[in-house]
Amino acid sequence: MMTFLSVLILCAWIIFLAWDYKKAVIALPAFFPLYLVKFQVGFVPFTVIEGMVYLAVLWVFVKFLKERFYRDEVDLFSRIKRVLWDEGKIWNEVKKSFFKILLPSFGLLIGSLAGLYVSHLYGDTISALGIFKGWVLMPMLYGALVIRVLRSVEDKKATLYFYMLSALVLSVWGIWQVITGDFITIDGRASGPFESANYLALYIGPCVVLSGVLLWQRAEHYFFGDIDEGWVKTAWLKVKNWFVVEEEEKRSFLSEVAVYELVIFFTSLIALLYSMSYGGIIAVFGGFFLYAVYELFFSSFRDRYGELWKKIAVFVVIIVIGILAGFSQIGTTKFDDFLAFERQSSSSVRIQTWTVTKKLIEDEPFLGIGLGRFQKVYEQEAEEILGVVPYEETMLHPHNLWFSTWLNAGMIGAIAIPWIFIAVFWTLRNKELDFEKKRLFAVILAMFAVVGLHGLVDQTFWKNDLALLWWMIIGLVI
Repeated sequence: MMTFLSVLILCAWIIFLAWDYKKAVIALPAFFPLYLVKFQVGFVPFTVIEGMVYLAVLWVFVKFLKERFYRDEVDLFSRIKRVLWDEGKIWNEVKKSFFKILLPSFGLLIGSLAGLYVSHLYGDTISALGIFKGWVLMPMLYGALVIRVLRSVEDKKATLYFYMLSALVLSVWGIWQVITGDFITIDGRASGPFESANYLALYIGPCVVLSGVLLWQRAEHYFFGDIDEGWVKTAWLKVKNWFVVEEEEKRSFLSEVAVYELVIFFTSLIALLYSMSYGGIIAVFGGFFLYAVYELFFSSFRDRYGELWKKIAVFVVIIVIGILAGFSQIGTTKFDDFLAFERQSSSSVRIQTWTVTKKLIEDEPFLGIGLGRFQKVYEQEAEEILGVVPYEETMLHPHNLWFSTWLNAGMIGAIAIPWIFIAVFWTLRNKELDFEKKRLFAVILAMFAVVGLHGLVDQTFWKNDLALLWWMIIGLVI
């Protein structure tokens, strides 16, 4: 049944690519969760999203070769030179992004290949190949696809809206679990189709900030606009005029897109709260806080917020909302166990996991322990390293982005991750960015802030959909 469904989806995808490959690439994030649908070609397993990405990359690559090779009638050598060089345009693009993203990405790829080799030495070749194919190579190809195909602000923003659509579906799934009491997890947390509630939070957390910041920017344009009066007076006049303005002006603020953003914001926020992923909740409010710092002190609208005390009021509102979100968790078992270090809890388990991880990194600092081998090594060595039986005898990953990357891709990967973060956030300093692009990049970087903050207590990269989300964000900014 799954094979038939996979073939059906991929056939429809080919038709979509043939109709308009750019729109297909834009819509691809709506299908990220389809990594859960699997099929096999011979003895090689694939996920549907892998097939979709590979087909899209092949389609774009063939179009690229066709456009460059058959542009006009010249000799064969000139055609090959044009494909590889194109009068220096390709080399200029490489130079422009070499240190910013190409070099650290190449380092992450080389580190992953080294991790694959280490896994091969320990007899875990097949599982490591699957991880390399689905978590490293395919998402990287998707990131290259985004960079190559999506150039305009409109295309990039549309891509984000399709990601929001997939997050909406998963959020509704999680909320339905809460309503019906039909949970997958044993601890009664919203998880959507995932076996862990943290997986849901990792995927929808950036969407909460994305939709919230888009609404923030929309309100900013509506209330501030080009008016030079104080923001309090302007806001009051705008609200007051709601009762007398023309219907067309109302629709300019409450458009279908705005309603879409509003629905997704509240739906994903509710699902996040019911996932009870405190790392995700803290990361989301941290993302809003960092965006507020940028918006109030560095953006084009910074002067419209008035005096310092008015700007501080914005932070107070964010903090109060965060506190209220914390109060919503009081009385739950998860909340009672949150800081219980003297017994088994999510916090004490993470402390043990990080202790074991630190020792494994000290033992294998250069190459790590191999792709996907953490669970096996943890089960074998955790008790000896800790000196006691661990609270949880099996652990899938180190619950930290940097640690996970170091163990999977070695020291090269551990260097590449912070390099990429710095390079991506540095893009806002690019003086060539126009107003609209800078606003869009600020939104995307707020999402990336959530990925980084959540990555302190979970791993936000080494998983099919999370890796795709990672390279989508990078591809839209670079």
